[in-house]
Amino acid sequence: MSRKKVVGTGGELLMHQLVAQGVDYAFTNTGSAEAGFFDAFLTVPGVQPVLLLAESLVLSAADGYAKAAKKPSFVNVHLAAGTRQGSGQLQNAYFDGTPMVVTAALRDNGSFGDHNTLGASGGFSQMGTVDDITKNRWEVTDAHGIPMATRRAFKETMTMPTGPVYVAYSSAALDAADVEATIQAARGLEVAQTPNGGTLAKVHDALLNAENPLVVVGADVRNSGGQNELLEMVENYALPVAVGFFDYGAFPMQHPNYVGLLDAMSDKDYDVVCCIGYRQNTRASAEDEKFPDASTIIGMGQDPAMMGNTFALDLDVLGDVNHTLRALNGLWKPDHANLAHIQKRKMGLVEQSTARLAKQADDALSHAKDNPIHPMYLGDVMARTLAGNSMVVSENFRGFDHLMPFGYGDDDMSLVRTAGGSLGYGLGGAIGAQLAAPERPVVLSIGDGSVMYSSAGFWTMARYSLPILTVVWNNMNYQTVRTNFAAWGGNMKAQNKYPETFLGDPAIDFVMLAKAQGIEGEHVHEPGELEAAMQRGKDAQAAGEPYLLDVHVTNIGAGADSTWHQAIAMNS
Repeated sequence: MSRKKVVGTGGELLMHQLVAQGVDYAFTNTGSAEAGFFDAFLTVPGVQPVLLLAESLVLSAADGYAKAAKKPSFVNVHLAAGTRQGSGQLQNAYFDGTPMVVTAALRDNGSFGDHNTLGASGGFSQMGTVDDITKNRWEVTDAHGIPMATRRAFKETMTMPTGPVYVAYSSAALDAADVEATIQAARGLEVAQTPNGGTLAKVHDALLNAENPLVVVGADVRNSGGQNELLEMVENYALPVAVGFFDYGAFPMQHPNYVGLLDAMSDKDYDVVCCIGYRQNTRASAEDEKFPDASTIIGMGQDPAMMGNTFALDLDVLGDVNHTLRALNGLWKPDHANLAHIQKRKMGLVEQSTARLAKQADDALSHAKDNPIHPMYLGDVMARTLAGNSMVVSENFRGFDHLMPFGYGDDDMSLVRTAGGSLGYGLGGAIGAQLAAPERPVVLSIGDGSVMYSSAGFWTMARYSLPILTVVWNNMNYQTVRTNFAAWGGNMKAQNKYPETFLGDPAIDFVMLAKAQGIEGEHVHEPGELEAAMQRGKDAQAAGEPYLLDVHVTNIGAGADSTWHQAIAMNS
């Protein structure tokens, strides 16, 4: 691996290390404590700064970039305060295991006293702000250590299980001059590639002889590059495939073996369940047993924290999912395909898929004339009219993104989203995804409530002429919260009053909001206008400009008709 000696300021050493690491973009919100780093943009070429107007946007853009580019991203925010500002999106990245190196300047509270503006308070460490939402973290106070610590951070973030790491450089270290250091790029450590043969043989036998199997797929399949191996496996064994609530798009939804969202179907009656990169939700209790009828539960994954926690595993393989699937496929023999139960299950999967897709199309068509526009019809129109290779960035919990034909091929639609649940991801995520995939049309599918967590992102879209088509599903509601309140019941359900979930009075004009930051757009009220409006958005994309559609959709679910909110009566 190549090494080179450089002499410069601490900030220049950091920049040299980023160049050696192959970093294209530094996602940032500027701060004066990091002056030594920003000065290096003028002396060490190779890294493009991308300015976002709030730290939460910085983190979500880096997350979207890492997911779309399939390489680690780099972030610089401002001291401890800026780190805290971005902590909601850092939590998302940690939940998803997104590889990114997050950096900030560090002010020593021993030098600045108890009241350290924007820094950690006396007796506390800046590391404490990220303890539970980073894979690892370091402080660097000596400029000579900047390249080594940064290299170590990239090694750590790329090594499975991947995840964000944090490095705080003291301002004095970044500002130091005439420092000599060695620059050498890092790579992630390679995990063992040969799974235990005895365990794989048991997995093969369980899947081959299962009467009613189920495969549950999560993000690690795509993260490992194991999509084709997964398809070969489920097609060989004729296995039905489900995905978790946040993981739709982890398996091609038009594929005959796809059967739906696990959270919306029964988990009973399966004799063999194989979880591959599945992110178990640990909000479970002893009374909420998962897959209660399964005699064999199998787990394959890259993160031990995601395996065998909320339910026990009978067989498990920890390691690169792509390698595990390839080894398992090596045990398949052509004559296995002639087994009667494999053939029967294969035909059954084709039949269910045909019926499922037909019903999906019929259900959408039944709402084609609903006014306000039905969200199912909006999802159907997007699926039919968007470019086939669109990259859809979603922050849309109760929409119908799952109607889109997400697949594994380069010319298929693909999905970028976070499973962490902290709002404010969408705009930044779309910006990062577009920078990572400039040759692909990027579509942001986002709820109206979510827009307001990160609306300053429109400015960055406009500044860098990122041709993102934003589709706002505008129902003037925190619909996820309202429907959860209704399920909880109580006085809210009885009175049809759901505190602080209605977002009208006044209505938010998202077209005007985007226009104020340099982005054109339009309101869409009529279902008959939807396809033409979508085409205008695509035309703007093709011309290299961002565009916004504020689509006024109807509320659905319990409490959909409620517009109640508690007014404040000011005393005169």
